[in-house]
Amino acid sequence: MASTGQSLQQVVTQLGVEVTAEECQALVKRPFFLKLLIEERHRWYNSIGGSINLSKETSIGRMLSLAQKLEDDGEYDAAADVIFKAAKISGFVGPESTVSVFGELSQSDLDSIKKSLETKPASTISPN
Repeated sequence: MASTGQSLQQVVTQLGVEVTAEECQALVKRPFFLKLLIEERHRWYNSIGGSINLSKETSIGRMLSLAQKLEDDGEYDAAADVIFKAAKISGFVGPESTVSVFGELSQSDLDSIKKSLETKPASTISPN
């Protein structure tokens, strides 16, 4: 259930276990079951996040695959939003594509450089 997103009823049907829908509903509402399901989901997410195959490109590929499914279902606005987010992650859009001409200089570094330039006579400043 944690890794497939299936309901308890779907899982017991798949496994061939004789359980009624009412019993499934009662079990799903129990605090112990909910806590166990949440812990199992966290283990699942941890295993996905720790995969050696997980990369930025993999994430973008999955996003684009999901965008295609949304587009196939007629959810064009949602698909466009996902494609835009994938482009942003890729660095095609937004601040990720902006290059800072000041590099790693902080504001205090810039202020001290400006102050030293203002105090020097113009003849001592070289053009290079």
